[in-house]
Amino acid sequence: MISLERLCKEIDIEFKRDEPLKNYTTLRIGGLAKFIVYPNYENILKLMKFLKDENIPFFVIGKGSNLLVSDSGYEGVVINITKIKGIKLDRDFIEVMAGESLTKVVILTAKKGLSGLEGLIGIPGSVGGAIKGNAGSFGYEISGSLEEIEVVTEDCEFRKFKGKELDFGYRKSGVKDEWIITKSKFKLNEDPAEEILKKVKGFMKKRIMTQPVKERSAGCVFKNPEGFSAGALIEQVGLKGFRVGDIMVSRLHANYFINIGDGKASDFLKLLDIVRDKVFRVFNIELEPEIKFLGV
Repeated sequence: MISLERLCKEIDIEFKRDEPLKNYTTLRIGGLAKFIVYPNYENILKLMKFLKDENIPFFVIGKGSNLLVSDSGYEGVVINITKIKGIKLDRDFIEVMAGESLTKVVILTAKKGLSGLEGLIGIPGSVGGAIKGNAGSFGYEISGSLEEIEVVTEDCEFRKFKGKELDFGYRKSGVKDEWIITKSKFKLNEDPAEEILKKVKGFMKKRIMTQPVKERSAGCVFKNPEGFSAGALIEQVGLKGFRVGDIMVSRLHANYFINIGDGKASDFLKLLDIVRDKVFRVFNIELEPEIKFLGV
């Protein structure tokens, strides 16, 4: 990693060694990152070329939602994209850099009288992460308004894709794990700002009433099986409030596991297995995790 440190200094990339990843996840769980870097748009390509040439493994994080990090951390390079920021408005289009907060973009577009993203209010991730997982709520999906994305490919080149070229589905996209999203462009509809803001406030109120937004969680743990609600299934098997160590099934919404103290990734995984097993035994339905895993 000495040569990576030298590169970061040469091209002005902020970096840290042995950084606790629990400080970078909404769940507040995770061991040390051997090396974490914070590139911007101007130096991301040079960084990726170096990592490819040296065959160094990496993992990309934004706001750290929807992610469980191992208690033992990660030996590769963690790429934090939160410095890849910027927003440009052009009539009914908005161009957003990947490190921007999704909620910030929802509020901004609502105030500008542009609709299409309002149901995504309160999702705590970055725009890049939301696109990668096709984030959605209240009948909205981010892919619904996505016109175009720009990525750094595995060949360390910038490449653009139209939204319709990507294989979007329920909580998935055609964005490869080897790619890093850098920019996105959304086509939105013009509507009175007061009407859009009213919708945004209504969705946020509903989110606060039905989801543990003030607790430390990774968001929804499981995807909803077709025709079912994962949270309802978990509630029906009597696991609301069930805990392993300091990880507990939320009493407000059973598809959220919350860290009520000094929770560990190992406890989270044990609880995940218990929940999946009981739901399968009662309903013969196998729950598929929605969250991503690093080092576990």
